[in-house]
Amino acid sequence: MTENTATEPIILTRHDGIARISLNRPQRGNALTPDLLDALTVALGDCADARTVVVSGEGRAFSSGGDIGEFHVRADDPIRLEAFGNRVVSALNRAILALRALPCPSVAAVNGPVTGGAIGLMLACDTAIMQRGAFIQPYYAKMGFAPDGGWTALMPERIGTARTGAWLTLDARISAVAAFEMGVVDRLADADSFQVSLDKLVNTLAAHDPLVTTISRRLLHDQSASDGLDARLDRERAAFCELLVRPETRARMAAFLAPREMDS
Repeated sequence: MTENTATEPIILTRHDGIARISLNRPQRGNALTPDLLDALTVALGDCADARTVVVSGEGRAFSSGGDIGEFHVRADDPIRLEAFGNRVVSALNRAILALRALPCPSVAAVNGPVTGGAIGLMLACDTAIMQRGAFIQPYYAKMGFAPDGGWTALMPERIGTARTGAWLTLDARISAVAAFEMGVVDRLADADSFQVSLDKLVNTLAAHDPLVTTISRRLLHDQSASDGLDARLDRERAAFCELLVRPETRARMAAFLAPREMDS
């Protein structure tokens, strides 16, 4: 376990191979700042030996996205404002890429509302569980910001380009149930059973071979739009053979077959 104080921007704890990272600005809805995002990226870099990583938020929100107050205090100086905006989004992008680069499964534990660019921290995870009382809203059309955090880079992978565009244009607030039905999140849990459901999911993932997640991620995302089906299938063949011969895979096959051999 890593010791943290209440003033630190993130909280990182470890137990039995599971790393849990919480955004720690509950008084501001865990709004994203460069310091918080930089600390998140550093923490993710320290999780290379974890079997599963969980990202969540302290308090009632997962994250409210960029801190509007921090932007507003720079509003009278366009140069300072643009520089700060660039710094925030660049830091967010690094955190998203760090999540995607993890050599183990990652879980977004969406314990409350998600707005603005914070969606990227959820979309970059391999799976997401959301509390039923939570919601997702872009807030870009309302504020006059351009979408960031993967709204155009990642969300279409989940729900398609047309539906993503309509969501951004309408600036709709989508409930957790609607987000589940759309395929934005993978699981729902009631508030009183959220932690139990999360722990069950995390323990299941921690028992699996983490390299399978890494390879699956690579096959899904590291391909160009111009690739033909034959090339994509051949990458799957190569990856299958790569994992098949590992000692870990052979040990898992033996463990799977052992009870059956004893019963026969």
